[in-house]
Amino acid sequence: MQTSPDSIWIAETATGVVVARMRAGEALLVVDRPALGRFREKRPLAIQGDSPVVDDVALHRVSPLPSRMSEVSGWYEDDDGRVLLLTHFPEAYFGEPMILVAEGDRVTRAYALGETRMLTEEGMFLELDDDGLRVTSDYLVTTLRRSPRFRERYVTFYAGDDQLAGTVILPAGTGPHPAAVFLPGAAGGQRDFGRLHVRPLLEAGVAVLLFDKAGHGFSDGTDPSIFDQATAANAAMRLLADLSEIDGTRIGLAGFSNGMWAAPMAAARAETAFIAGVGAPGVSMAEAEVHRRTKVLRESGISLGTVAAVGDAWRCIFSIVGEGRSAALEERLDRAMTVIGAAADLDAYEIPDFVRENPMLSPIPPLMPVADLVGMLDDLRDPQVAYDPATDYEAVGCPVFLQYGSDDTSVPVEASIERIERAVAEAGQDVTVKVYHGLEHLLNVLPKEVVGLTPEGLMYGFHRFRYGDGVLADLTEWLRATL
Repeated sequence: MQTSPDSIWIAETATGVVVARMRAGEALLVVDRPALGRFREKRPLAIQGDSPVVDDVALHRVSPLPSRMSEVSGWYEDDDGRVLLLTHFPEAYFGEPMILVAEGDRVTRAYALGETRMLTEEGMFLELDDDGLRVTSDYLVTTLRRSPRFRERYVTFYAGDDQLAGTVILPAGTGPHPAAVFLPGAAGGQRDFGRLHVRPLLEAGVAVLLFDKAGHGFSDGTDPSIFDQATAANAAMRLLADLSEIDGTRIGLAGFSNGMWAAPMAAARAETAFIAGVGAPGVSMAEAEVHRRTKVLRESGISLGTVAAVGDAWRCIFSIVGEGRSAALEERLDRAMTVIGAAADLDAYEIPDFVRENPMLSPIPPLMPVADLVGMLDDLRDPQVAYDPATDYEAVGCPVFLQYGSDDTSVPVEASIERIERAVAEAGQDVTVKVYHGLEHLLNVLPKEVVGLTPEGLMYGFHRFRYGDGVLADLTEWLRATL
């Protein structure tokens, strides 16, 4: 189901950058004004020549992602020490492919204006040229060159029968370096998005291996399960151990979200120097999804009775998918779906772009006869939804460092911490946990006084995105102290 807009348009106006989306056959523009914190405003379509107009300014059509984005993704810096990361999310998992620009603790969206020019939501123009990256902001032009402090090399390795493609990023200084395999979240699967997560490791002197998941980018195979990702992680660790630049006795695992189901699994199978993770679930995929879906509905103003029925319905659905159907589960599901079907308040939930692109991520269960729903679930059997990560944390032989935002939508933080701490203690290892008040799943600050987008829509759209104070430095400091 493709729901991405037929065209996206952008321009600078007197009140900041305007981004407008237009679908063929509709006489409306859906307008974002990031500087004002206003998103998804619908307004009548006005045309000047071939371009839509907003605030008396003709907009420019946004181009597809430049064909060289994989090649030009990376860190750029100038002689004064300014460092900027240019990367991308080339898949439409969050609604549409994205170019991302990170500087310090901020990440902003950029939109392509051809093969070499881009405009960010903050009004910064970027232009790729032979010298690197030319940045224009407030009429000040700065040229940043590809950073010499990080060296990169392309690698391939096999996980089972699949050849996977990756990039090893080496930190400054002479080796051999400690290293980490980075395991990304569920969204997408191409390696460059992982660059957002690994700067703290590189600053700690830790080399990083990013790789395209199976079935994505330049990797063979099909979309992997968490079990497949653990197998890939072990294969990547073996590759790192064979590189002369890497200290084979100090290879660990780092991950985010879904990747942190695979990390303890891989660590339990092989000697591992450390595990470091953001938004690490300590419960099954089923319980994490129940948490996410019910939290989203509660925050949308859905009544507690309806939310409780939704949570029970999803527990039944995930139990059938993970372990198989039973008469008791089907009866319980029928009762929950009856309550949901009669609920008058579900319209309060505003569907974000990433759910439109991936309807299975909707917090509302499929509204269909229960017999049909159960029949559909029979074809979706998947043991990974019931996997309990605590079992593998009990077998790890290394220190663990975990970071959470207290307002995490995707992971039940308290339950995860309790279960992981107990399991790692059982293994006789040290675990350090940091919880940051008010932060979300990506350790990001939720901007205030924003209208038109849900918290998830803001976070995964990287609108007005900022990491919480100190979260990046905390990982760097822990790694320096541990390795």
